[in-house]
Amino acid sequence: MRLTRATTALLTVVAVTLLACGSGGGDTLGPGAQGGDSAPAKGEKKILLEVTGAKSADITYGLGTDQSQEQGAKVPWKKELTSSEALLIVTLLAQNKGSGTIGCKITIDGEVVKENTSKGEFAVVTCNN
Repeated sequence: MRLTRATTALLTVVAVTLLACGSGGGDTLGPGAQGGDSAPAKGEKKILLEVTGAKSADITYGLGTDQSQEQGAKVPWKKELTSSEALLIVTLLAQNKGSGTIGCKITIDGEVVKENTSKGEFAVVTCNN
């Protein structure tokens, strides 16, 4: 197979673009995650996400339209987020990596706003505020 200069240039641009997009240099803490234990700024809401139950779980969580995932996360699991959004949409989904009971809880500014449990092999639980 013989490649022309244009084809070679196009393949090079595609390869560089794919490498740049997959470099992972962005925010890896997840939506709204903070790097330390600092208190939220004025007007910000403090959000605590929790998953309890089995030894490990696949967890997906989000704040607004931003979603993050942790595969095989050790349970019990907690994630603290902050947000100054007027309309706060928080989601939490977890799936057991075996059998038993798995639970989720969303707490906003110290008040539990949603709590749920599921039972069974590879059970899935969801919490949305």
